[in-house]
Amino acid sequence: MVTAANVMDLQTILDTKDMMKGKPILVSVTANKPMVFAEFEKEVSGIILNFGVSTQAVLDVMFGKYEPSGLLPVQMPANMATVEKQAEDVPFDMEVYVDQAGHAYDFGYGLNWSGVIKDKRVGAFVRK
Repeated sequence: MVTAANVMDLQTILDTKDMMKGKPILVSVTANKPMVFAEFEKEVSGIILNFGVSTQAVLDVMFGKYEPSGLLPVQMPANMATVEKQAEDVPFDMEVYVDQAGHAYDFGYGLNWSGVIKDKRVGAFVRK
């Protein structure tokens, strides 16, 4: 049986949404491994994900000083069942999360202010 370590984080997001009474909610997540977004993505207006950058860098993106430019270095699983079935030593073997806008949280995916990032870096991540 898997016990989620982030139950209180999810509750904080849901409580904040209730307190904001319809105002936009932006969630900043610092991750060090793949995570399940299905639990909260539909509840918030936006997600800023980082893998250990400074708080100032996150705030600079959040407040529009810099455009986001990062690409996912890992796949993000569709749900916990996917996590439990995934073989840790086999690349690209999981069903990835697809958000409400239809974006698949796959390796090499990222968004900037214009939409899905499709620069030369992304071409290097195409699986054949």
